[in-house]
Amino acid sequence: MRHPLHVALSVPVGVPGPAPVSAPATAPAAAARHRKPRRPSPVRTALAALALVPPAGRLAAGLGAAGVLAATVLTAVVDPAAPVAPDRVPARQSSTFAQVSGN
Repeated sequence: MRHPLHVALSVPVGVPGPAPVSAPATAPAAAARHRKPRRPSPVRTALAALALVPPAGRLAAGLGAAGVLAATVLTAVVDPAAPVAPDRVPARQSSTFAQVSGN
């Protein structure tokens, strides 16, 4: 199956193509043709993508991440100072697992 964007071109017979350029083949050039292309490192790719984001967007993302981190730390560290409401019974420690009834 051909690619959907494939375009078949016809070349007339007997029409010479471009003349090949003759250059002396050297060992490093011949070896370089067969090397795999280097893949960019993920860090360079991330930095290149970050460079495309405008400074205001980077600032907004940084402030949002700092806010999430601060909220997480405060939730984990700070205990509520208010006592239990007088009309409520203090809650027992509950389990997150389902309990089998004793019936």
